[in-house]
Amino acid sequence: MSRTPPWDRLKELAEKKRDAQAQRLGALTRERDEARQRLAMLVTYRTEYQSRLSEASSQGIDLTRLRNYQAFLAQLERAIAQQTDVVAQAERHVDDARAQWTHERQRVESFNALDERHHTSAARSEQRRAQKLTDEWAARNGAVARPAASDTDH
Repeated sequence: MSRTPPWDRLKELAEKKRDAQAQRLGALTRERDEARQRLAMLVTYRTEYQSRLSEASSQGIDLTRLRNYQAFLAQLERAIAQQTDVVAQAERHVDDARAQWTHERQRVESFNALDERHHTSAARSEQRRAQKLTDEWAARNGAVARPAASDTDH
């Protein structure tokens, strides 16, 4: 007689959406972390290249090499700026995915609460039904036992 509540299918769908959002959040988090690592690599490379330029300048450098260093550093700066934008966009994607995952998780928790209330209500109803049957049984047996006892007294 165990009927499944009508929201069970909706709960399953919400769980699937939550799990899909969790996977999406994980993938976007990895992409963001990789973008951060690329940015850190570029910044490190720029620092190293600037050190090389300083060292070359202190030892004397011709104009062509100086311009080449400066041009390459300008390209690195552009690459760093672009990668900074990529990181910022990846951060926004992670934040959006986290918000969507949180929403789906809350939906599942709502269905779980609804399910818990249903089970608690069903248990109370069953308990009341059992108590009523016990009371009825006790009342019948008590009524049957009294006449028998009174017949022996006369």
